[in-house]
Formats: sequence, structure tokens, C-alpha cells
Amino acid sequence: MDNTNKVPDFSAMAKDLTANAQRYAGSESVKFFKESFVKEGFTDTSFTAWKKTSNPMAGKRTMYRTGTLMQSVRKVEQNKQRIVVESDTEYSELHNNGGTITVTAQMKRFFWAKYYELSGKRKQTSSGKASRSKYNVKTSAKAEFCKRMALMKVGTKIKIPQRQFMGNSQTMMNLFDAFWQGSVDIVFKQHLNTK
Repeated sequence: MDNTNKVPDFSAMAKDLTANAQRYAGSESVKFFKESFVKEGFTDTSFTAWKKTSNPMAGKRTMYRTGTLMQSVRKVEQNKQRIVVESDTEYSELHNNGGTITVTAQMKRFFWAKYYELSGKRKQTSSGKASRSKYNVKTSAKAEFCKRMALMKVGTKIKIPQRQFMGNSQTMMNLFDAFWQGSVDIVFKQHLNTK
């Protein structure tokens, strides 16, 4: 019986570990950033909840009406040096960092059109008066919001609060460190068990 220990192929082990770590970091970073939309806030060293919106046109959850912004988060580059995750909608940066938008004539036309559309959707009772149904209350709130927006002067600045959903996160890096340490431990334990 040969009792000599075989020297492990550390180079191959390191290559496999690195490839696994890259795949894990790429997929988990996308997942981590998308979870911001579920949690309605971002986690760096601790969780920071987003400011709730008062916009009646928004969905039930802040920053999630159609899901377009969340679905735009994806990995665009992955190599040994770095992993790049981005969101490429035209409003991603504005929401992630906060900022201002300027009212334009085109915006005003859009909100007037939405106002008239929503006003026409309000239901009436048989006597011709506006119904006090939940639907009408909600539709009226949306119509009034559109009217306020349409009445703003061209050039008015509207502040958009920061609602960060991606960026540097110590919590995410800690998850990666734990994965890496666990992977290294498993590989070396497997090697020891095959002696």
C-alpha cells in the first residue's frame, strides 16, 4: 500500500475557486440589488428605507409600478478583476442618486392628456353625480395630481429624492467573503478526506 501523500494541484484548485467565486458574485450582486425593490430600500452597512412617495400614479410599492427599473438591473461584465452590474433605463441614475427634473412643455401636455383621460373614467350614479366608490376616489386623486403637474410653469424644478437600489454595499461584500471562505474550506476538506 502506498502511504505517500499526493501533492494537491493547488493551481487547479485556485482556478476552480476563482471561477466559482466570479459566477457567484455576478449572480448574487444582481439578486442583491433587485432585492432593494422588494425591501423598498438599500443595504450598505445597514438598511436605509426609501422615502415613501405621495404620487397617486405610483404603484402599490415605491419604485415598482411596471417592474421595468428592477428588471433593468443586470450583469454586463465579469472577469478576474471586476464584475460590472448596471441599470440602463433613462431614469435609473436619477432615482439611485436623487436629483432634479425640469418641467417642460412636453411634460405639461402629457399631464393634461392624462388628466382628461382620468377625468373621463370617473363613474357616475344614475342621477348623474360622481360616484363615491373606491375606484372614483382613486381615479380622482390621480386626475388631480396630473392637473397639478400640468399647471406647473415650464422651467420649474422638481426634486426627486434619492432612492438608492444599487452601489457599494459592505453587507454584500461580507456575503461574498463568507462564500469565499466557505468554498475554500470545502475544497481543502475534500482534499484531506481523499488522502
